[in-house]
Amino acid sequence: MRLGRLSLFLSVLSTLPVSGLSPWPEMRHDERNTGASPIVARYHGDRPWAFKTGRGIFSTPVIGADGTAYVGSGDTWFYALAPNGTLRWKLKTAGIIDAAGALSPYDPRLGSAPLTFGSGDERLYHVTTPRSGAPRILWRFRPTVPPVKGQRVNWWEGNVAVGPGGNLYAGNTGGTAYAISPAGRQVWRFTAGNSIWTTPAFAADGTSFWGSLDLDVYHLDQHGHPLWHAFTPGYVVSSPAIGSDGTVYVGSFDSKLYALDPRTGMPRWTFATSDHMYASPALESDARGHTTGIDIASTDGSVYALTPSGRLRWRYDTGDPIRSSPALGAAPPGERGKILYVGSSNGKLYALDTATGRRRWSFDTTPADPALRDRNDLNGSPALGRTGVYIGGEHGYIDYVPYDYCLHRRDPRCATDPGQDLGNAVARVFPVSAGGSTLDTRTLSDVSPAAMFNLRLVVRRHGATVNAAMLDPARLVRISPAVAFTVQESGDGHFLFVVPRAPLRAGTTYRIRVAGSYTDNGVHMGNFNAAGPPAGRFDTTIVARTATAGRSGLPLQAGPDRVSAITISRLAVPMPAFLPSVNQIGFDSYDWIASTIARSGSHVLMWVIGAVADARGVEHVDPHSAFGFPLAGRDAGHALILSSANVPLEFSFGVVPLRRFELRGDLGSDLSFRPGVSLYAETVCASVPNYGRELRFTGICNPSGVLAASGTLLSKAYSGSANRRPAGVRIGSVTLRSPSAGTAGSVTATLGGTGRPSAAGHVAAVLLTDAVGGAPVDLDYRGQTSVSTDGRGRIAGVRLILPRGTQLPARLRAYVIVDAFPLGSRVLR
Repeated sequence: MRLGRLSLFLSVLSTLPVSGLSPWPEMRHDERNTGASPIVARYHGDRPWAFKTGRGIFSTPVIGADGTAYVGSGDTWFYALAPNGTLRWKLKTAGIIDAAGALSPYDPRLGSAPLTFGSGDERLYHVTTPRSGAPRILWRFRPTVPPVKGQRVNWWEGNVAVGPGGNLYAGNTGGTAYAISPAGRQVWRFTAGNSIWTTPAFAADGTSFWGSLDLDVYHLDQHGHPLWHAFTPGYVVSSPAIGSDGTVYVGSFDSKLYALDPRTGMPRWTFATSDHMYASPALESDARGHTTGIDIASTDGSVYALTPSGRLRWRYDTGDPIRSSPALGAAPPGERGKILYVGSSNGKLYALDTATGRRRWSFDTTPADPALRDRNDLNGSPALGRTGVYIGGEHGYIDYVPYDYCLHRRDPRCATDPGQDLGNAVARVFPVSAGGSTLDTRTLSDVSPAAMFNLRLVVRRHGATVNAAMLDPARLVRISPAVAFTVQESGDGHFLFVVPRAPLRAGTTYRIRVAGSYTDNGVHMGNFNAAGPPAGRFDTTIVARTATAGRSGLPLQAGPDRVSAITISRLAVPMPAFLPSVNQIGFDSYDWIASTIARSGSHVLMWVIGAVADARGVEHVDPHSAFGFPLAGRDAGHALILSSANVPLEFSFGVVPLRRFELRGDLGSDLSFRPGVSLYAETVCASVPNYGRELRFTGICNPSGVLAASGTLLSKAYSGSANRRPAGVRIGSVTLRSPSAGTAGSVTATLGGTGRPSAAGHVAAVLLTDAVGGAPVDLDYRGQTSVSTDGRGRIAGVRLILPRGTQLPARLRAYVIVDAFPLGSRVLR
C-alpha cells in the first residue's frame, strides 16, 4: 500500500466509533449492541486452546485486529493473549476485573488501538496494545461522584463502550454512568438510583440506552440528560440492544424480555421466561440490515429465539442456568440462518442453528483439574474472532474453540447431537453437585459422610422445561436408614437443600426419597409456590453410598508454637441461580485463613480471618478485611463438618448476617478439602441491608422468608506465618464486664512484651466459648471488636463488645488471638 493511500486509510479508520479492523471490539460488538458478527464460520484446521488465570473470568474478551484477545480476571490482572493462546503481556491492577474492555480506533501516533477497561480499584485504565513488551498506561480515570445510597464502592463493573465522537462510556457499581473523552476527561455523568452494569447502546442520533439495578431502563440524550426511564420490576443487568426500527430490547430480573418504544419507553411487547435474565439480547438481521429476530438466554437454562413481534420461534434448553449473552455469527455459504454461540453453567459452549433451533455442536470446557471440574460455569459471554470463539469461565480459563471444530475433528469434548440433553418428558428430582451441575443419575457413590444433598426438580413436557416448583417441601423428603436432617427450599421452588445434622455413617447405603406435587407457576414477584394449584406429581429415590471409613481423626493440631491452618478461597454459590447473578466475582474473590484454636477428641474449634495473596500466591493477613468468625464442628474419620451461627458476609452494599454457615467435606492429610466440599448458608431476607424488602419480590426468598444457598470452595494448607506464635508477645490482663438486659458489656485483653505487632499489618481478636462444652458464644466478632495501639502503632489491647442482652454461659473461656494464632486462653467465670 502506498504512503498516500495508507494515510487516507488511517484517516478513514480514525473516524470509526470502534476499531474498524477488530472482529469483536467491545462486549456486544457494536454501538447498537447487536451481538452479531458478519464473519463466516469456516474451520481453518487449528485446535482449541485454554489459558489459565488465577481466578474466575466473568467478562467478555475483546479481539484486536491482529487476533490478540484481551480479557480481565478476578485475579486483578488484565491479559493480552496471542492468537495461539500464549501470553503477550499482562497488566496488574489493585482490584478484581469484572467487566469487558473496549478497543478504540487505531491511533497512528501510538502505533496501536488503545484499550480501555475498568477495575475494582475504582479506576478506568486507558492503555496501549503492543504486540510485545509491556503496555503503556495513557491515563487513569476515577469516579467523580460518590456511591449512591445503598452502595459502598465505586468499582467499574460496567462494560466499557466506544460511542459518539470516540468518547468512552461506562457505568459503575456506585450508580453513575460516565462519558469520558479519548484524552481521559469527563464529558458528562448521569447518576441513577443503583449500580449500572450494562453496556450502553447508541442510537443514530447519539442518544444512549442503559439499564440499572434500580429497576429502570434509561434513555439519555447526547449530554447525559434523561429523556425517559422505563420501570421493570427487576434488576436490569442485561445490556439494551437497538433494532433496525429503533425498538430497544432488554432483559430484566423479572424474567421478561422487553421491547420498548424508543420515543416513550413504553413496552411494545414483553416475553416471559421461567427465571431472571442476566444475559443481553442478540439481534438477527437480513441482508438489508433489517432486524429479523431477537435471541435471548435466561437463567432458566434456555435460549429463546423470537420474531420482531415477540412470537416464540424456538427454544433450546441447555439444562443449567445461562448468564452468557448470545453472540451471532454467519453460517457457511448455502446454509440458512445464523449460528448462535452461548455458554452455559454446565461448562459447555453451544453453537445453535438459528433457522432450526437445533444444536450444531457443543464443546465442553470443563477442566481436567479435579479442583476446578466443578467450577465450570461459563458465565462470561462469547466473543467471535476471525477463526473461532473465545469465552471465559468461573474456572479461570479463557477458552478458544475454532469455528465448526467439532464438525471436523473427533474430540470427547465435542457433541453434535442436534437434540437437547434433557429428555422430552421428565418429572423427577436430580442430584446437583456442590458446584451447581445437574447430575443425570439416581445413584451417588463414594459420598462423604459429611455430605449434604442438593436436589433439583426438573419437569419437561413436549421438549420444553416447565417452571415447576415443589409444594410443601418440608414433607417431601424421607431418608432411610433414618437420620436427623433439616430441609430448606430455594425461593423459586426448584431446589431442596437437605442437610444432615450429624455425619452419616461410613460405608452405608442411604435411600433419599423425594415425592410430592408441583405447581407450574413457580415463585416470581412474590407469588409464592403455595399459591399455585398442583399441576403434577413426582417420585424419585436417590441412592447414596457413603465412603468407607478412613483414618481416625483429622490432621488439625493446636500446638504451643504453631497451629494447623488452611486457606479457604474462591467460594461459589450457584444455588439458587440468583446469587451468582449479583455477586459471582465477589464470592470468587474471598480469601480466608482458618486456623485451629482448640482440639478435644473429635471436636475442633477454628478461627477465620480475611487474607490477601501476594504475587507468589501466599496468603497474608488482611487487616482491612471484615472477616473474623469462629467455626466449630466435629469429624467422623476423614469427614469434617464446621458451622457457625453468626457469620457477617460482606458485600458491596453492606454486611449480610448469616444465621447458619457450614462447611462440609473430606479434609485430607495435606490439609485441603477433597473435591465435592460443600458450603451451606441461610439468612433471613428481612435482615439483608438495603435489599431486604426487595428480595421478597425477586423469587429468591422462600415462603418462610429465608434465603437458603449452597455451593463449594477451594482450599489448601496454609503456608504463611499467621498461624505461628509471634515472638515476644504475651497476654497481659483479660477482664470481663458482663452485659445486662439494658447495658452492653465487654471483654478486654491487653498485650505485653517487646514483639507486639503493628496494627497496620496485623489483627487481634477475643473469641468466647463455653468453658464446659466448648461451643462459641454467638456474636458478631469482627463487627464488635476494636484494637488499641501504643505510640508506635503497635497493638496494645483488644476489646470485644458484648451487646446488651447477650447470654453468656455459666463458665466462660476467652481465647486471645493474634492474626490466626491463639496466644492463650483465660477462664473468666
